[in-house]
Amino acid sequence: MKNKYPFPVMIVHWLTLVLVVLAYITGGDPTVHLKSGELHVFAGVSVFLLFFIRIIMISIYRKDLPHNKPMSKYQKTLFLMVKHTLYSLLFLIPVLGWFTLSGLTESYQLFGMNLPLISNSWDVEIIGETHEFLGNFFMVLIGLHALAALIHHYVFKDNVLKSMLYFKK
Repeated sequence: MKNKYPFPVMIVHWLTLVLVVLAYITGGDPTVHLKSGELHVFAGVSVFLLFFIRIIMISIYRKDLPHNKPMSKYQKTLFLMVKHTLYSLLFLIPVLGWFTLSGLTESYQLFGMNLPLISNSWDVEIIGETHEFLGNFFMVLIGLHALAALIHHYVFKDNVLKSMLYFKK
């Protein structure tokens, strides 16, 4: 049984975290706050692309992923709910951001390149507020995910946290 995630999976995991935090701290209207907005859009596009890379990597490395220790039915249900919610938000939040940006402007340049936008007829305010709400919810969920990893490390003294950290031992 494997006790560590493959190194490329670790890289995608931690790079995604850095980009999500960057997107969170540079949030706001990218058509008004140009520099921070460009970083926000870059981080969102990158998280969106990394979502698909993550899915591909998980299918490639499936046999090399650590297996969870036996859990109670309650723990297994909670684990799967959080996992699927995190994955859903990695996809949904950037899509809502793209819809919002498309509703705010007819064109947008990201580091000098035109970002493809879509024509829309939806309420950009509702989509934007949903994007922001889910971003805040995502940060709370990430905090709970980190707390769970720390509880596993310090209370249960298992290998859950170490499985996502790159150390020789």
